[in-house]
Order: sequence, then structure tokens, then C-alpha cells
Amino acid sequence: MPKLSGLLRQTSEKFPERTAFIEPEQGRITYGALQQLAARLSQLLSDNGVEAGDRVGVCLPKSILSVGAIFGILEAEAAYVPVDVEAPENRNGYILENCQAKALLVSSDQLETYASHFEGKCSVREIPGLPLALLILDFQGASPLDIPSGLAYILYTSGSTGLPKGVLITHRNAFCFVQWAGQAFGISEKDVFSSIAPFHFDLSVFDLFTAVLHGASVVLIGSQMAKNPMQLAALIDEHHISVWYATPTTLKMMLRFGRMERYQHDSLRIVLFAGEVFPITPLREIKARWHTAAFYNLYGPTETNVCTFHPIPELIPEEQSAPYPIGIACPYARCRILVDEQSHLLKPGLEGELLVAGESVMAGYLNLPERNERAFWTEQGEQWYRTGDIVRVDNQLEMEYVSRKDRMVKRYGYRIELGEIEAALHHHPDIAEAGVVSVQPEGQDVQIIAFYSTKAPETALPVLALKEFLVQNLPAYMVPDKLVHLVETPKTTTHKVNYPALMQLV
Repeated sequence: MPKLSGLLRQTSEKFPERTAFIEPEQGRITYGALQQLAARLSQLLSDNGVEAGDRVGVCLPKSILSVGAIFGILEAEAAYVPVDVEAPENRNGYILENCQAKALLVSSDQLETYASHFEGKCSVREIPGLPLALLILDFQGASPLDIPSGLAYILYTSGSTGLPKGVLITHRNAFCFVQWAGQAFGISEKDVFSSIAPFHFDLSVFDLFTAVLHGASVVLIGSQMAKNPMQLAALIDEHHISVWYATPTTLKMMLRFGRMERYQHDSLRIVLFAGEVFPITPLREIKARWHTAAFYNLYGPTETNVCTFHPIPELIPEEQSAPYPIGIACPYARCRILVDEQSHLLKPGLEGELLVAGESVMAGYLNLPERNERAFWTEQGEQWYRTGDIVRVDNQLEMEYVSRKDRMVKRYGYRIELGEIEAALHHHPDIAEAGVVSVQPEGQDVQIIAFYSTKAPETALPVLALKEFLVQNLPAYMVPDKLVHLVETPKTTTHKVNYPALMQLV
């Protein structure tokens, strides 16, 4: 199985002068120049003791530089660990220590923050001519980690214990998806990709590696631009983007506020969406507007990569009211349905938890043996990942998403464990108890509501101060929409938070 680390080198030899990545208003880089940047950073890592299998953190804004960092890490035969530059320093610090990162590539303006955070555990290497630095990290005394061979990257997702958990993805796991996507969507060097997802979000794997495999160009869209629907609409026109991959939330935002009628979008050839359910009304509207593009619904948690897909018909019937299915399994994946702790082959009418096996399924969660045991269903010696998603099989043997079986929600395409928000609230010195619920009014986005009681029961905390506290402990997308003070948190007979009672208060 080819490695992701070889893609850039091969394409740079084939298309050295072709534009690889475009950073709007900043510049662009050719495949040949990107390979030189990656090789320079790879050599820097090797000269500072990074070896095959080591983990290297990337704490950089989305840019040509961060793309070079990712490919440089892979070329050094190490695994990249992207962290959210906008997330709290303590959360990122936990991630880097949890994976025992050997090094961290960090922007110059955040160097002092992370050098201070890892004081006594790091040394600094400045990089002449580039606005970034290398922190060499030393976690002496930490217990050895069980790292799978061929590890390509680790993506950290929200954890129900209050701490993010690392998903181990090998080159084999990622490459089978990257290769299939290129073939399934007819990708060529003539395509221009959008790259909306941040690199710590699994949607970015398609943008980075499928494009590079085929020599396509990629327009890098940073976090602020990704929140500006008019800028997004203008980018498609300006750069003649042909392949667009985003969450339904982004597409709905563009419909409402993008003023898309001002722009020419006939360059669009493929539109992919994933990460959450796409209600049929806005899907019908954007499909009619982007009439030149073929639309596909992609599905798959971080742990499996994309594992199912469904093409959206050219014309959505007026009588269609339910969201489209998540579809059938990709060629490298297999699906079964778990009902009452018995697994079944797909058959019409069957409803239960979706199980996934195959090449794309993760190697496991890092350093969480008990969590790994719960995450997999073993049958006849084969492991099937338990997605936690309830699906129903229709008469065409396609799978329809129904609901979650646990306390995880999806918002803006991100997976959010409500327990992690509760854990952050419990860290506040004045909070005694907390319970977090979610609601999704019809046709609207998921809303997160946090209920809390204080150690001085009658005293509510200032909302702005409490939100500021949460921003310092959680990524912005996890901060609740609403904070509600209760004199007493409702309890079950076993003295646990009574979530159904909280839902009655929404």
C-alpha cells in the first residue's frame, strides 16, 4: 500500500511547475517548490532527532506553510498531530503530552505561549527565513505508548470523560479512501479544490491528499474566511473552484448570506457534503443554484474515514421531504447492523447500530485499552467499529441515518461529547453541578444548553464571565448557546443528573 508521504514527491516530479496550493491574498506555491519546503522541514526534524513513528505536533494557521509542515513530517516518516490554533493552550498541551509528541511546529507568535507551557520539557530551534519555530519536547518518565506501524496522523476528537481522545490513522487507513475518492469523482490535474475544513478535522484529508495525488490545485480557506459566506461565494468565482467539500452548515450559511446570485459558479463540478444531516429544503435550493455540479452525501466518523456514500439525484422530487440516505458502503468498507447485541447483514427494514469493518477503520484510540474494547464488536475474529449511529436499511439496501445512541452531538460537522462540556463546567470553582443537553428545532442547527447550580445555590454566575471561562477551556464550537442557572439540579433515583427533566426545562 502506498504511503501518503510519497504523494507529494511523485506529483512534484510529474507537475513541478503546476500550482499546488493557493493562499488567498498571500500567494501560491508550485508542486516543485512545495516539495522543496517539505524536504527542508523533513531534514530539520531528522537533524533534531525525529525518527520514524514519532509524533510531531502542528500548531499553525491554515497556510502554505502548514501544508509544507504536514508533508515534511510525513516525509520524515513521522506522524502529524494537528491541533486547533484557536483552542485553549491547556487543551492543546494535553494533546501533545498525551501522544508524547517528539516535536512541535508552532507559529512565531505562539512560540512563547507553548515554550512557557512546556517549560523544563522543551528546547527551541528557530528556523531562519520562516515565521515558525520548532520545539523539541521531552516527556521523560512517561509510560511507553503502543504505536501502530505505519501511523500517518492522529486526530483528537471530543471525549466523554472531559479529555479529548486520539484516533490513530495509518497510511493504509487513509490511502484507501484517498485513492477511491479520486477514482469515484474523476479527479484530475485540471481540478481546483476548496479546502474549508481545518487540518484537525477529518474532512481535510480529502482536500490535502486526493488533490495532491492527482496534481490538482487547492485553495486554502482559513478559519475566519470559512465563517464569511460572501467571501466563500466570491472564492468559487475568482479561482474557478471545481470540487467543493463542506458541511451542510457551511452550505446553508452560504445560501442565506452569501449573495450567491452575484457570482459565477458554473465551474463547480463536484459538491460533497458530510458531517451532519442535510435537510432536504436547503439541499434542493443549493442544488438548483449549483446546477452544473454532481452532489454526494458522504458519511463516516473519524474512526472509519468516509465509509458510505450516496449520490444525490439530478432533480430532487417535490414530494421528497426526508433527508437522503447515507447510502452504501465504499468498496474498502463493509457494514453490518447490531440489534440487541446480535449483528446482522443488511436487509430491508432492519434498524440498529451501524458496525463498520475494512481497510479504512482506525488502528484504535491512543492509550485507551478499555475504550478500545468498548469501541469494537468482535465476530469470528474480526473487529467491527461500533459507530454509535442508529441507521435503518431501506428497500434498496441503502442506509438511512436515524439518531445517536449516546450523548454525542454533531455541530458544524464537529463531534461534541456533551460530557466534555460538563467536565469543563465542573472545573469552575463556583459550580457545584452541571448537566448539558442538546436540541435541534426542525430546520435549524443543533443548540447546546448547559444547566448548572452553584455552591451558593441562590447565586447565578455572570453569563459573560462564565462564557469567557469556557472559551479558555473548550474549543469555540463546543461553548453552549445558552447557560441556565438552577437552584438545584434535578436528579434520578440513583442520584445522577436527570436529563429528561432538564429537557423539560428547555
